[in-house]
Amino acid sequence: MRNSKYTLIILSISLVFLLGSCTKFLETTPSSFVTPQSYYNTSAELNAALTGVYNVLSNNATYQNGLFATHPYGNDEGYFSRNFQVTGVQVYNYTASNADITALWDILYQGIERANVLLANINKPPMDSASRNEIKGEALFLRAYFYFLLVSKWGDVPLKLTPTTSLDSIAIARAPSVIVYNQIIADMKTADSLVYPITAVSTPGRVNKSCVEGILARVCLTMAGYPVRDVSKYTDAQYWASKVVQSGYHGLNVSYSQVFINQIQKIYDTKESLWEAEMYYNPATANVNNSGGSLGVTVGIICSNQNIGYSYGQIYATGLMYKMYDDTNDVRRDWNIANFVYSGTNKLYFTPKAIYSRCVGKWRREYELIVPKTKNVNATNFPLLRYADVLLMLAEAENELNGPTVLAHQYLNTVRSRAKAYAFTGSKTITDKDAFRQIIQNERARELCFEGLRKADLIRWGILYTTMKAVANDFSVNGGSNNWGAIAGNNFAQRYLLYPIPQYEISLNKLLVQNPGF
Repeated sequence: MRNSKYTLIILSISLVFLLGSCTKFLETTPSSFVTPQSYYNTSAELNAALTGVYNVLSNNATYQNGLFATHPYGNDEGYFSRNFQVTGVQVYNYTASNADITALWDILYQGIERANVLLANINKPPMDSASRNEIKGEALFLRAYFYFLLVSKWGDVPLKLTPTTSLDSIAIARAPSVIVYNQIIADMKTADSLVYPITAVSTPGRVNKSCVEGILARVCLTMAGYPVRDVSKYTDAQYWASKVVQSGYHGLNVSYSQVFINQIQKIYDTKESLWEAEMYYNPATANVNNSGGSLGVTVGIICSNQNIGYSYGQIYATGLMYKMYDDTNDVRRDWNIANFVYSGTNKLYFTPKAIYSRCVGKWRREYELIVPKTKNVNATNFPLLRYADVLLMLAEAENELNGPTVLAHQYLNTVRSRAKAYAFTGSKTITDKDAFRQIIQNERARELCFEGLRKADLIRWGILYTTMKAVANDFSVNGGSNNWGAIAGNNFAQRYLLYPIPQYEISLNKLLVQNPGF
């Protein structure tokens, strides 16, 4: 609940400015906060401010929960496991006042403001240039990433690159998407020249060159598709993804399941994991300095036993997702889509035909090391970018530019080999560009399902509408008692390709124009 129309920009001495959105200010300055004039005097204070920017990634509206449990759904991977979910973004039944949409917009602009304030003061303290440049690069990248999330979900959005210092600057019109994307790419390119290589950082939670280059490839692939459709960006996507490969450092973990066990157990495999949203939780200090997550809690295998790890099992895999695994030897299927449920401490396994009530199994609480386990919080990191994703982006870009070449097959088969799925070689070699595109689209689902990427992929490929109608049809024909899984597909309409601008933002910023249909 919002106590005032505006929020004064202020700086917490431990972190950074805490803003409600790009248009909100508090009217008074609490005595427990300090202004930027008295802050940013040391490198430690710059780093504290940078922590404030990073903290956006572990917010409930982002990767603590929202960006893997709510916003990605309405896709062909998963659906809400309770039949009472008839409103919300997961089922394409919402308005501009939707709380999840509002919270995401709000926290992303908070992060942008925090980055803007930090960048405005980056040269203030005396410190060595390498450390200053590293902080600057990380802040630039994070700001660009927040804008990427905004523009890909809302289209044209207000573009603000300096701190808000007065009420005169709160009314900002939406900038065209192409301008926002160009700024994202410019900032990320600058960041790439400033941040450290991944071999020089202690955890994949820290922005690094591999992370920047891989996300640049993702941004460029997004621009190449709907709605921007700048096909020249396929060349740029290929360039940035190739830089990650050409570093010679990265490779796939030999075990697919171990990738996610590592995220659960805070084992940092930077060869495979290029960037993670880090979660911190210590039950001994449950209410102090914790940014715990809920990966495996909200989206996990339904379980009521707290020693194993309580899980609500909020998302079931769709039947289409299960059937997308084209090789019964593919180890990813029964890891990603759990083939059992818990009854107390026992595992009860499904019959082969029971495929519509299977939970997401990618992050399993039984592997957590922090005890005692708590019901609603854990410390599992969320994967923001994996090397397998980079390889599949390269295969996609190569196919779009040159067709299904040997190189495109090589990148695809590298990912499938780790999964023990058959290779597209010999008689299975793909010679048709459109057919290879379909293979890549399915392979991204098989490899990256439930990692928050699928809906964005379907949108950029221009196939979300037809996909959701196919999901609805499959549930209607084959879903049996789980036929409520058809709700999202039945509800889907073209207006849902973009989120509405939050209604409160429209009411405060008279220069904003709402997206069509809302």
